[in-house]
Order: sequence, then C-alpha cells, then structure tokens
Amino acid sequence: MRENVTVSKVKHPRYRYRVRYTEAGKRHQKFFKNKTGKGGADEWANLKREELEDLGVKHGTITEAERRAVHSFRELQEKLPDHIQRISLEEVVQDYSERIQRSFEPLTCQIVSDKLITRLKSEGKSKSHTDSLTYRLNPFMAEYGDWMAANVSTEIIDEYLTSQDVAAQTKLHYRRALHQVFGYAIQLRAAPSNPVKDAMKPKVKHEEPGVLTPSQLANLLTAADDDTLPGLAISFFAGLRRSEIERLDWSEIDLIEKHIEIKAGKAKTAQRRFVPISANLKKWLAPLAMHEGNVVKSPAIWRKGIETARSDAKLKSWPHNAGRHSFASYHLAHNQDAGALASALGHPNPAMLFGHYRALVTAKAAKTYWSIKPVKKKNITHIKSA
Repeated sequence: MRENVTVSKVKHPRYRYRVRYTEAGKRHQKFFKNKTGKGGADEWANLKREELEDLGVKHGTITEAERRAVHSFRELQEKLPDHIQRISLEEVVQDYSERIQRSFEPLTCQIVSDKLITRLKSEGKSKSHTDSLTYRLNPFMAEYGDWMAANVSTEIIDEYLTSQDVAAQTKLHYRRALHQVFGYAIQLRAAPSNPVKDAMKPKVKHEEPGVLTPSQLANLLTAADDDTLPGLAISFFAGLRRSEIERLDWSEIDLIEKHIEIKAGKAKTAQRRFVPISANLKKWLAPLAMHEGNVVKSPAIWRKGIETARSDAKLKSWPHNAGRHSFASYHLAHNQDAGALASALGHPNPAMLFGHYRALVTAKAAKTYWSIKPVKKKNITHIKSA
C-alpha cells in the first residue's frame, strides 16, 4: 500500500505550502515557499511518493536476514520437547504486535492535553494557571491535536516552534507547555519519550524590569477615572497580578486591618496570602471603597480605562507588567526586605527577587514613590521626577 503524501496551504511567516507524509510509521512534514516549479511542494511530494513506493517494493521481497530468521524459527520448533505446543510464525508475529500495541495507549495529542488539564484542576491548580496552559497549547492543538502523541517527533516540534510568528519569550512559553503535555503523555503510556526534550530552545534576551517614575505614576493616577483608579492603585502599591486584580472583590479589601486577602482560588500559586495596604494606598482606595462587588467592572473595561489614562497622562512607553515591577522595585529600595516583598508578591524565592529588583531605583525615588497620595478627590501633589 502506498504511503500517504499530501500537499496543503499553511499560514506561516516564510512558507506557503506544506507536505505531510508518513514514513516508517511516523508522520512528518516539510515546508515550501512555492507549490509548483523546480523545488516546489508538488515536485518534492512526487519524489517522496516514488521513494516510498520503491521502499514498499523493496520490503515486499524477503531479505537474507529475514530468511535466516525463518530458518532459526524452524530449528527452534524442531528442538522443542514433544509436550510443548507448536505455534506458527504468524502467531508469533501477531503476539508481538499485540504486546507492542498494548505497551502504548493510542491517545491523540488533544486527548492527552485534555487529560492533563483535568488532572491539574483536580490537583487544585488555579483557573488562571489552567487557562494559561490551555491558551499556550491551542496553536499546537489546532494543527496536531488529531495526531497520535506517539507519532510526534522532535522534528515536528522544531518545525512548529519555528513557524510561530511570536516573540522568543512566547515561543519559550509554548515549548514549556508542550514539554509538560508530552511528559504527561509518557505517564499515560501514550508516548515512548518526550519529543520536546531535544527540540529547539528559543533564546530570550533578558532585560531589566521596566518601572514608572514617581512623576509618571502621579500623572497616571491623576488621569484615571473612578472605575479604573482602584485596580490601578492596587497594581502599583500592592503589586497584585493583573489576573488577581480582575477577580478581586471589595469584601477582600480590609482598610481597617490594612490588608488585601488573595484567596487560594484566585492566586496563581493557589495559595492564600495577605498583602499589606500601605498608608498611601489606603488613601487612594478609601473614597471609592465598597462593602462588596468587583473592584473592576470587567477586565475589558478596566484595561480600556488604563489605556485612556495612559494617553491622558502622555505616557508613550509602557513597561511590561509595569505595576507589579514598579511595586517590587520601589518596595525593595524602600524597605530592604526581600522576604516581605516575596510574601506580598506570593513568590517562593526571596533571593531571586533580591537579585532581580535590587538597584533598579534609588532610595530617594522610593521615598517619593510611597508618598504619592491624593490631596483631594483624584488630585495629587505635584511630584518632581526622581
């Protein structure tokens, strides 16, 4: 039977066509810029079909090694005692085939992924964690979800990661997600090994965390409307993750005891923690505080409000994770306590935080940062750049 070779169009930053084929029980693919002409997908596909057909003809004849195996089997049969039941060579091959098939579960990549997500949920992983993992797996599952996990090779993983038109850090996230999936596939006996282990590893250029200056933050808070301000102030003065703020309820903010409760189900680490409310954060929250209800109306409305405030504050650049990075940098410079910072951030490694955030801002700038507070409703004192 001729091996299947197909040509199809693909969305790829450099290539327009892909040839998929099966060889030696493994599925492979190769990308091309053109479909027709010399070096095109059609030409290569035809050559591959001929190659596979020739291979099939070659395997249709009995090789010398196979002939010796038949003779060895016959000799073994002749040496068996009379009370041992004889079986045919066909039965031996069938038994071997069944044992091989039993050794691996015929599970597709999508099924393995679904089983992994279900297990993580049963282990108590947060919704944000499983949602993030699912999001990072979706592009791969869209193309390879119907493939048997055992058929995915390192070559396939390399081709997939190379074809993704995203930043290196995002590719690294994709790779880690796939490594987790195929690691679980091994546990399920759905794959013999992890194809991601030896796959390409995108090199990410690590940069220092970006922060806002005290004057920039002052302008931003001044520009924010009442729906945007509480979440924004919590981001910069308490360091909560965006996902935590978007699920935060006013009932979890205690201005009397001066702490914010992050419940386990809402934390990325699935661990409950209490984040101190600084004196200036309390002043920002008090005029707008409620007994209960969402701190932000909706993630979309809040993010749109931040964009508007940024525009009104004339902030042309916006560092990645600006609120959390600013909080961590100014907190460490002001308090010199990596342990307290790790506790507030919900991070397990104070030493790593100290190395990551130390010396990013001065103690003088930090003192100014923690003095930013409203004088009147949504008005703040003028703060010079530090």
